Amino acid sequence: MKIGLFTDPHYSDKIIPSDNRHHSRSYDKISEAMSYFKDENVDLVVCLGDLTDDCIDINNNKEALEKISDLINSFGIKFYSLMGNHDYLSFTKEEFNEYTNGAYPPFSIETEKSMLVFLDCNYEVGGKPYQKRNVDWINTFLPKDQLDNLKEKLKTTKDVYVFSHQNIDPTIEQNHVVKNAKEIRDILNNTNTKMVIQGHFHAGKDTLIGKIRYYTLAAMCDGENNPYEILEIL
Repeated sequence: MKIGLFTDPHYSDKIIPSDNRHHSRSYDKISEAMSYFKDENVDLVVCLGDLTDDCIDINNNKEALEKISDLINSFGIKFYSLMGNHDYLSFTKEEFNEYTNGAYPPFSIETEKSMLVFLDCNYEVGGKPYQKRNVDWINTFLPKDQLDNLKEKLKTTKDVYVFSHQNIDPTIEQNHVVKNAKEIRDILNNTNTKMVIQGHFHAGKDTLIGKIRYYTLAAMCDGENNPYEILEIL
């Protein structure tokens, strides 16, 4: 299985020079990435969150999401986008997935030998879900029902790959890390989890903790580079 990956394009018409973020350039960057994924015959594409951001005029947010979704879907590749904290600035889960034609986590995809597990950490400590235009991006949490479901999923003998927008890797700046990340890692330990794939922390990171690789992709919207990758599960 080949999975195309990118994260944090923050597509909108904003430019934030102080952070070296150029959100509008992500349209061309995503087009480049999707063309490459198409040429490489990937089985699916995953955006690890923050597909969108506020436009200068927030009334244009829906149009921006529709435009970037139309671009992605025009390549005819199965596409999933985790919601990030910036996606919640203007959309509920239902609205976001209506426009992207995706499916929102938590869910899993199984093949003969592998399982992909998609988490949704867009909750405040205590389990209250993020609300449209009411997000504290530092306060992020995986609620009990998902923790319990994760425990059940990880009883499998298949190789497991976990996807999350927010970070479970404890070596990343702590304001990016899920508040109960240690509890999640304790569940992942001593299972067949091979890799945790994350976004959110724009600089990116690659950490090995025990036998599990915690890999954070760099953000697409930052600078001139265009970080996108293919994860090939053999």
